[in-house]
Amino acid sequence: MTLTLDPAELGGEPAVPYINATFAKWRIYLKRKFGVSITYIRILEFQQNGNPHFHILVDRFMPQAWIKSTWQAVGGGRLVDIRFVDIHRIAHYLSKYLTKALLLSAPKRSRRITVSRGIQLLEKKKSDLVWYLFKKTIFNLFLELLPDLDDISIDDEGVLKEFVI
Repeated sequence: MTLTLDPAELGGEPAVPYINATFAKWRIYLKRKFGVSITYIRILEFQQNGNPHFHILVDRFMPQAWIKSTWQAVGGGRLVDIRFVDIHRIAHYLSKYLTKALLLSAPKRSRRITVSRGIQLLEKKKSDLVWYLFKKTIFNLFLELLPDLDDISIDDEGVLKEFVI
């Protein structure tokens, strides 16, 4: 769905904090209606005139009339667009809104992508690797570790390229 903002409702308040606060209020309506917090992915986008709006994927059907009336009741705009996104097309749908140009167009310190607590966009994979921070020059580290090095690579000019511990 797309949720817009009515600039007349701002009253001089910055648009991004206003639309975020409006969405927070609207989530209360959602929780009251469905009895649980909805699962969602929300993307902040800006129109050519600089007004923000949201593209939101949700985990359930909601009647457009209900969305429109409650969104307006909390201070949102009049335009509410709803479209079904097939589960197999979600990546394509999201990628339209996550291009580099769109990510760079956001004002500083604004969060372009927000997800509900039940969604983890980037899965953290467990690893046996352990990283250490060495506060040494690479050359001093090389000399210290030289007896234990498995693989040393030197370029054609005799300069150290890389080594494997």
